[in-house]
Formats: sequence, structure tokens, C-alpha cells
Amino acid sequence: MFRNKIILAIIFVISIVINQALSYHNNKQIGIVSGKVLDSKNAPLPFVNVFFTDGMEGTMTDENGCFKIETNHFGKRVLRVSHIGYEQKDVDVIIKKEAPVILNITLEESYVKMETITITASSFTAADKEGQTLTSLDIVTTAGAAADIFKAIQTFPGVTQVDEGAGMFVRGGDVSETIVMLDGATLVHPYRYESDTGGYFGMINPFLLSGTYFSSGAFSAKYGNALSGILAMESLGMPDCKSIDFGMGLAAISLGASYPIIPDKLGVRFSGNYSDTKTLFKVNGGTEKFNKFPLSWDGNLSVIYKYSNCGYLKFFNHSAQDDIGVLYESPTYSGNFISGTDNILNNVYWRQMFGKKLLTKSSLSQNRFHQDIMIGNLSLKNSDVFTKWRTDITYTASKKFKINSGFEIDNTESTVSGSYPDDENNLHPDAESITFSNDYSAFHNGLYLECEINFSQRIFTISGLRVDYLNEINTYTADPRFSIGYRFADTQILKLATGRYHQYPKAQCIDAHYGNPNLLPLEAIHYVAGYELKSEITNFRAELYYKDYNDLPIMDYEQNFASDGYGYSYGTDIFIKGNLPFISGWMSYSYLVSERKELEYLKLVPTNYDIRHNFIAALKSRIGESNSFSLTYRYTSGKPYTAALNQWNSDRLPSIQRLDISWSYFTFFSGGNFLVLYAAVSNLLDRRNLYGYRYNPEYTERTKLKSTFGRSVYFGFSVSLR
Repeated sequence: MFRNKIILAIIFVISIVINQALSYHNNKQIGIVSGKVLDSKNAPLPFVNVFFTDGMEGTMTDENGCFKIETNHFGKRVLRVSHIGYEQKDVDVIIKKEAPVILNITLEESYVKMETITITASSFTAADKEGQTLTSLDIVTTAGAAADIFKAIQTFPGVTQVDEGAGMFVRGGDVSETIVMLDGATLVHPYRYESDTGGYFGMINPFLLSGTYFSSGAFSAKYGNALSGILAMESLGMPDCKSIDFGMGLAAISLGASYPIIPDKLGVRFSGNYSDTKTLFKVNGGTEKFNKFPLSWDGNLSVIYKYSNCGYLKFFNHSAQDDIGVLYESPTYSGNFISGTDNILNNVYWRQMFGKKLLTKSSLSQNRFHQDIMIGNLSLKNSDVFTKWRTDITYTASKKFKINSGFEIDNTESTVSGSYPDDENNLHPDAESITFSNDYSAFHNGLYLECEINFSQRIFTISGLRVDYLNEINTYTADPRFSIGYRFADTQILKLATGRYHQYPKAQCIDAHYGNPNLLPLEAIHYVAGYELKSEITNFRAELYYKDYNDLPIMDYEQNFASDGYGYSYGTDIFIKGNLPFISGWMSYSYLVSERKELEYLKLVPTNYDIRHNFIAALKSRIGESNSFSLTYRYTSGKPYTAALNQWNSDRLPSIQRLDISWSYFTFFSGGNFLVLYAAVSNLLDRRNLYGYRYNPEYTERTKLKSTFGRSVYFGFSVSLR
């Protein structure tokens, strides 16, 4: 009965939205900026981003290079025009009521792509040629994503969500098989409230970023030591104006500022975020689950120095802390699980262009992480220090031939200490426990070389080789990778790719006392076939893939671990992204089969993240210039679970469904200042999804693991002063 009421309410809201939209277009006075974008030979440029720098208004040129933007914000404004492979251009325009502005804009070609990541300003983004691209606005306006990068990427095909957290399980791979990078620095612990399935949120705020790049497989040689996926992020560059940003929500408060100390030469950015979920749980229920409500804070500082037109230096610091105390329930023990983490990233990034053909990018970073965990008589202290130097070099010999090369050197220092119960089934605080302490150190270096060749306007290839060495197991790996694309129409591309990928075993697996130092690197071989169709209003992608896993660690009675595990995954990913007059967004569908013989699974069985069907619709609608509505619906078939002793993942949980909606209101005041109001309802249908069970040792009793929240609300505002 309640669900029927919800459906009727949604239909009623949609009818109001349509009425308001029609009324808006009939009665609102608007300014119009339209025109055409051309290259240096006066040929039209399709799929060019055209947007105002002082807000969220923009579009993308059609196949004839034409664009049109309607706005109710008048006066002098800056229109930015950007496209991959061309120099960005800013155009000053004066907008008047009912006085159209018509422009012809020419972009000059740039020999070297200035960044490997697509940098855009709003949700009118075309995906790049290798992966899917998300902007900050894509992330914060996706209902259910909670303004989190990882949760927004979970709406893409090929990424499986195994619980309510932000962990990215990519195409049948574990969460540890996806590398996360920021300005060339590797984020070893990229999650907040870290857990075995990743964590509940990502550590980086989306408003710190100028763009993101995500690939779910068969990526090029420049990315190594990852069996499944890569997420590369680029932090914001030089601020072009003074700004102060303030926001407050039901569980968080944030403050940010940017200041160009010397315009176009030296600038600084700062942001801080504090989150205390006590009020959130009091409003929505669930306070009984915590003895310490989830709390976190982070601070971010970046300093950018542009010493010439061809190069700049950027320093970035991220410092974060989180704490949580949650009730842990199982058939054998009930008590408090307490966790606290500290995470600090420092990175110096240097970018220099030599002439028009040679581009270098270097990064020197250090990621320091510490975590304390306690439950009953089990305690764990983990400290990691990861230091890395990376350099990438791009040489563009001509429009048809480009060479990418680079190297990285990194060092890991890890300390793990604590205590564990003498009887693994007795976690009572007074029960006997055994103390331990262990240190781990590893030195790694790697280098790569790859060529991009455009044989014609129809055929292009990327071929490369990557070589890595890890001193801890004294092993070299060599990974060839190749992809070829054929453009058989102006808007259609067929792509084939393959490659070998290695990843080193986890520290506990190669520990001299508890593991096996002679383990081999884990191996995966990717095979991908894809089709893409781009038109004025849609981007359609379909991919078939197969991954073959070898040398996986498996528990062994004599050696602790042996490299005798193996497995495979295969599936289909479909992605549709579009922009219609009243609605935009994307839909994705994934079919996945993933089976492994690995760790405690002593025979080939479905993995914990073998979720066969995954459908997501992330839809957005803008009403006029101020109101935006968002809806995300997710359906996933049940994941495997072990229901009986040694019957690994023999049964499946029920399917999971979830509907999230959000609304935001955007308005200018006093020139370029603007205010955003927002509200969201998560799990609108109030489904208590089942994510798993905890069992006693005999598998005769179990405890259900259900959704943290039923239906819940969140609201807040943000102000930007410029």
C-alpha cells in the first residue's frame, strides 16, 4: 500500500515538474548565447564543451559544431570553450534580455594534450576514448552517491557494489585490485571508515578535483600493479578569482577558499570538512547501533606556482581523521567494534612542456596511514608509510605518432602489532589473547614505454610494454599491452584490447613467519571487445570482456600460502549516457560471472562479489535555470554466501533494490555569488536489503547483516562568494 502511494506521489511530482517547465519557457525572460565552434581550417568541431565560468550553465556542440545556451543571468560573463587536443579559449560576452548573442569561435590545435584527464566543468561531459569521465557536478548531483566519487563511479557498468560502502569491485576483481591515483601519487588507503570491502566513503572531496578518469580494464602500460581497474584524479589548478565557499548539512560543515596571490602566477586553495553523524542518526533512526557515532574531519591545502607559460609546480596536502564505535553482533559474541584512522598525503607535482612536442609530468609523494581497531580481546595497530617518485614523458612526433614513457620508484614501510584471541571463537575481553608484532618493508620500481599511432582517420592503436621489480620477492614482471580502434563511421568506433597485468601479494601473504616469501606475483590477462556510438544527444557503449587469473595465493598446510590459485571472470557491460530537453543522465547494465580458487576457498567457486546482474539508472532533470532533480534506481541480483561448513558460496542472497532522489536549487545573488540549497531522500521505498550473514563456527546459527538505514533524509546548503 505504501509503495503504491509513493508511485502516485512520484507521478504527481513529475506532472508538476512538466507544468513548471512549460510555464517557465512560456513566461520567463531569457538571454540566449549561440554560435559555432570551428578549427583553424574552418571545419566545425563537434562535442566541444561550452560553459560559463561563474556557474553551472553550459552545453556541448552538436555534430555541426553549433551550440545554444539559454540563461536568465545577465551582464558581463566569461564563456569558456574547451576540447581535447585544442587550446582552451575564454570569450567575454555581455548578455541582455531578449537580445541574442551570436558567436563564431575558432580553436587552435595543440600538438600535445596538456592533460591525460578530461577536464570539464559540468554534467555536459562526453566520455573520453579510453574510459568514463566524471566531473565534480556529476558526482554531487547523482542521487544516492552522497557527493562521493567512488559511490558515483559505482553507477558505471563493470563496478559491483557488495554492500552500502564505497568499495570498487571491478569486473570480478577484489577491491584491492583497483589503483587510485591523484596527480600521479598513489593513494594506498583511499577510503574513510576503512573495512575489508574498502570503506564507507572515499577520502577525496569531489570539489578538490578538476576531473577524473576511470577505466575498468585493458588500460595502457602507464598504469601498473593493478589486476582490474584504475581511477586517476587531477586536483584543481590555478584559481582565477578570489572565492570563499561555506556549506552546512545535517551531518557536516565545510569551509573553503581560493586566492590568486599573483594572478596567473601564484595561487592557493584551502578547504576543510567536519562531519558528525549524531544528528543524522537521531533524525533518521539507528542511534542504538553506535556507542560512538561516525565522526571525521579533513583539511586540504594546495599551492600552485606557474613559473612560466610552459610549466608549473603544485603542492597538495590532504590530512584526515575518522573514528567510529559500532555494535558488533554475531552468534558467538556481541560487543563494541571501535576503529580510528589517521591519513596524510603530501604530494609535489611538476609539469613542464618543452616546445610543442615534449611534455613531462613528475610527482614526489608520501602517504602516511595509521589505524587502531579493537573488538573484545582482538586489537590491531597498523601503520603504513608509502613514498613514491613518478615521472611521465610524452613526445608527440606528429599528429599521427606519439610516444609515452615513464618510470616510478616507491618504498613501503609497514608495521602491524596487537593481540588476537587464543581461541578464535572467543572474543570476550577477559579471554586469553596472544600478542604479536611484525614489520614489512618493500622496494618497487617500474618503467613503461608505449606508442600511439593513428594510421589513418579510421585506424588507431596503442601498444606498450611495462616492466616492474619488487625486491621483497626478488621478482621481475613484464606486461605487454595492445589496443586497436577502428572508426567505421564518424560517430562509431570498434575497439579491441588485450594485456597482461600483475599485482604483488599482500604483505601478510609474503610475511616470513605467517606467510610465504616465495609467492609469485598475481597475474591477470584481459581481453576486451567494445563498440561505441556518439551522437549529439547520446553516448552508447557496449563491451564484452574475459579475464584469466593465475598464481593467486591459496592457503597451504605446509607453506602457509602457495601460488596455486587461479580463476576467471567474464561479462558484458552496457552504458548509455544522454541529454534530452528535460532529462539527462545515464543507465548501465552489467552481467558478470566471477569464480576463483583463492585463499580459504580450496576449490573453484563463485567469488564474494560474483553478482550476476546489475542495473542502474541515474537520471537528472533541470527545471529552468534554478531547480534540479535527480533520481537513481539500482537493482542487483543476490551475491553468493556460504551457508554450510566448507560449502563455499553455495547459496545466494535475495536481490537488492534501492531508489534515491534528490533536489537542488541554484541561484545567483550580488553578481557572481551563488547559493545552493539541496535535499535528498535515500532508500525511498524503505527496503531493508540483506547484505550477508555472520555464522558461528558450526554454521548452525547466524546473524543477518541488513541495511544501515531504512528511508532517510538529508538536507543542507552551500554558499559561494566571489
